[in-house]
Amino acid sequence: MIEIKYTGDARTFPFERLVVMKLTSFRDKDRVHLRDMISIGLITDHWLDRLSPALRTRLQELLDDPDG
Repeated sequence: MIEIKYTGDARTFPFERLVVMKLTSFRDKDRVHLRDMISIGLITDHWLDRLSPALRTRLQELLDDPDG
C-alpha cells in the first residue's frame, strides 16, 4: 500500500515511489523528468541497489547518458 501524505491541500507520496513509477512507465516525458532529477542530484547511482533488475537497467541507461 502506498503511503499518501497530505501537505495542505496537496496529496503526496514517497519520492522513491515516484522514481519507480517513472522508471516503470519510461515514456519520453518520464525519461525527461528522470534526467532532470539526475541533473540536480536527486537521483544518483546509489539508487541502483534499490531497484529490480529491469528498472536498474533503465536507470543505468539514463545515468550513463544523461543528455539522451
